[in-house]
Amino acid sequence: MKREFLTVSNLLSIFRALLSIPFALVMLLPAVPLRSWATGILLLGALTDKLDGDIARWRNEVTEWGKILDPLADKICVTVMSLVLLKLGDMPLWFVAALLSRDLLILAGGMYLKSSRGVVLPSNLTGKWTATIIAFTILMLLMNVLPEAKPILLAACTAGLLVSFVLYVARFLGVLREAGT
Repeated sequence: MKREFLTVSNLLSIFRALLSIPFALVMLLPAVPLRSWATGILLLGALTDKLDGDIARWRNEVTEWGKILDPLADKICVTVMSLVLLKLGDMPLWFVAALLSRDLLILAGGMYLKSSRGVVLPSNLTGKWTATIIAFTILMLLMNVLPEAKPILLAACTAGLLVSFVLYVARFLGVLREAGT
């Protein structure tokens, strides 16, 4: 496993995290949120998310940093977008609280495993599907498409959050058991 930091895929992950700044600006600074611009920023972020993993595998640049930066960039973007939508009244507080709680617990667990065991748990398929469902939900809320589907989308996101968290905890405990803790 490579330990390099400045790879194309890692730079794409960093760029994706930085996209949360213009997203927040176009949604919060004007008198009327520029939802079409915000939608474009979200779609650009989704494209970089797809490309960074593909490029890392294609160029054989899968790195320890990439395992950290990719999900961290996702979490930064989703957090900022969710907080902006909460402020605008488009996303409920209970959902943002559940999302942030899960992500903070996973981040804390990941930092503990990295510092105590030198292990980085990569994203798993359930987490990736959950991130996709959340991104789709944010997109639908941004575009105000099918507002009657909002409860269903939030329920699907919440189910994904719960399942991915339970699976993360199981993997976390498995690493601790393997290490004899």
